[in-house]
Amino acid sequence: MSALSTEFEKNKQQVAVDVACAFCAGKRMHLVMDFGEVALAGGFLKKEDFASEPKFPLRLFFCEECFAVQVVDIVDPALLFQNYFYFSSAIRTLREHFVDYAMEACSRFLSPEEVTVVEIGCNDGILLKPFADQNVKTLIGVDPASNVIDTIQDPRIHTINDFFGIAVGEQIEKQYGKADLIVANNVYAHIPDINGVTTAIASLLKDDGVFIFEVHYLGKIIESLQYDMVYHEHLYYYSLISLQKHFERFGLCVFDVKPIPIHAGSMRYYVAKKNSCHARKTSARVEMLAKEELSKGYDRKETYARFGDQVAGRRDQLMKLLADLKKKGRSIAGYGASGRANTIIQYSGISHDHIDYMIDDAPAKEGFYTPGSHFEIFSNRRLSENPPDYLLIFAWGYFNEIAEKCQSYLASGGRMITPLPEVKVVFVPTKDSDL
Repeated sequence: MSALSTEFEKNKQQVAVDVACAFCAGKRMHLVMDFGEVALAGGFLKKEDFASEPKFPLRLFFCEECFAVQVVDIVDPALLFQNYFYFSSAIRTLREHFVDYAMEACSRFLSPEEVTVVEIGCNDGILLKPFADQNVKTLIGVDPASNVIDTIQDPRIHTINDFFGIAVGEQIEKQYGKADLIVANNVYAHIPDINGVTTAIASLLKDDGVFIFEVHYLGKIIESLQYDMVYHEHLYYYSLISLQKHFERFGLCVFDVKPIPIHAGSMRYYVAKKNSCHARKTSARVEMLAKEELSKGYDRKETYARFGDQVAGRRDQLMKLLADLKKKGRSIAGYGASGRANTIIQYSGISHDHIDYMIDDAPAKEGFYTPGSHFEIFSNRRLSENPPDYLLIFAWGYFNEIAEKCQSYLASGGRMITPLPEVKVVFVPTKDSDL
């Protein structure tokens, strides 16, 4: 047994008694990983703020009663989301994804000119605008980040600058009526009061309405060792079997599922009321996925102990590669100053001894520093001004898009490293390459 597994076995019971499951309030909680005290993954800051930067514990647990995998250390959502640095529309892959999403939802579930669609966590309108282009009658976007939602300057979209919950759901119903469709993309995993928000969704939804949400899929996290998905914003890591137990308590059910490649492996879940027309036509994909998850042990604590052990090994591989390159005098910069990057950096112990600076394509981050590690963030222009020998691609889920943006850098001999799903130096043929 490895040292990490031994530590897991020693500590899991004494830690478990201190926490309860956010979904079922169960006490049979088992520690998966303890990241220690870390800065907030989205807490980008200026140099003058270094001394006052807060840090918080970050622990991942598995509930043996309802199979929910969750971060138990809750940070005030206002601190996380009310001044947000993530603008979805900055990523071309996401823009294209949400155009397809809106077209599918309209063709499958809606008569656009007659319906009301609500988005929880609408960000900068990346999905609502394609819905507007489909001529949806009433569009409401809810988001607590005023600096992000204020960029939606589209008269076709009504916005509410707040956290979605029971009160906001009642406000929407009073003003616009019940919703034909509620969508939530990469936010249903971010909500401390998950039971309150699910209550609000069930209440706001019409009898034959649909709730669609996308989240990173637990199966992909386990199979690809995607520990970089774990940070304070991402409280929950969903399997289908855990969601089935959750929605059962609210008179809802998952009637379809769809794997999607976004964010290196997500799942789109389709949810409706148990007595709805959709529930009566539940897809065979739901039963197949549930059986697959049980066969892979997503209901067993031993699966998660093994995951923690394997993650530690992947971290050690990355740090050895970086140390070896630096011993040879190579320069290294990071690409993609995301929350996922900050988890890798802080968990692995990456410092200025390993990489020199960060690059990100979001203009809002330029001139800021990464939380905890304090790497300065530059735009892609830095590659032509002061190119490093290697780029560590923290945003590895968008590897192809980044490689396309870095053609000149690659053509001049630059190389790229991926930290996940494998630690390796990747040869990337350029457009001018003979390969």
